[in-house]
Amino acid sequence: MSEKTPDEVLELARRQMAARREAEQHQQMQTQQTQTRRERPWRYIFLGVMGTLLLALLFTPGLPLQWKMYAVVHGVCAQQHNIFIGELQVPICARNSGIYISFLLTMIYFWVIGRGRAGRIPPWPISAVLVAFVVVMGIDGFNSLFLDLGLPYLYTPRNELRTLTGMGMGVGVATVMLLILNTTLRRNVDDQQPLLKNWRELGGILLLDFLILVALYGNLEQLYWPLAFLSFTGIISVLYLVSLLLVSLFMGYEGRVTHPVQLAKPATIALLPTLVMLAVMSSLRFWLEAQGLII
Repeated sequence: MSEKTPDEVLELARRQMAARREAEQHQQMQTQQTQTRRERPWRYIFLGVMGTLLLALLFTPGLPLQWKMYAVVHGVCAQQHNIFIGELQVPICARNSGIYISFLLTMIYFWVIGRGRAGRIPPWPISAVLVAFVVVMGIDGFNSLFLDLGLPYLYTPRNELRTLTGMGMGVGVATVMLLILNTTLRRNVDDQQPLLKNWRELGGILLLDFLILVALYGNLEQLYWPLAFLSFTGIISVLYLVSLLLVSLFMGYEGRVTHPVQLAKPATIALLPTLVMLAVMSSLRFWLEAQGLII
């Protein structure tokens, strides 16, 4: 039996490595297909539960819809310095409306521009601007607080400023949230792709925020319901995504997800702690108000 030449040995090694990779990919594909079959019923359960909750919100009698939304988030928002569009009050306050509408729009924006798997922070100049947004909101928040407490303040607060500075915060929160979700749960995270690559992409979400700001303070009654649902959905989505992350980690999904539909089971289960948090915090605040302990 003749000895193999070095080139033949290298070729054999390459073939063996290629065959091993092919076998591993086949095994991974089979595992994903098995997991997908197991998760499929949970997708329908998730859609059914979400549909039931939406119908309950819309059609449960007793209060107008805007006050039902107000009551649901009563425990997680101060609901002071509110925005009125026509004669109807937006469910959450001016600053939180900015934060959570911007958060929701930014999360959608990331998916639209193809950053659903991105796992890298934006370039440092853009990251510095996002940090500056947080600082600016903090300054405006403390300025408003000082006025409420009767302390010296820098300038007269305005709801438009509360919402505008909150929107900058919302962009930062969405960036951090998606980065944590991707790097924690995804197996196919793209750690070479930043969530925002350049100023044009940052400018895109800021333009959307500006249009929402104009809509909020344009006092166009026909825009009330879209804007109210955006703010309501935004604040709940933050609580829900935190619950989803914790439930997914507890159930062993860390580093396993290649597509969001694989999270159908933990996504369904995460609805429960989200609802419990909302119910407990809202009930507690209503009770404290009834006792005269808070205003």
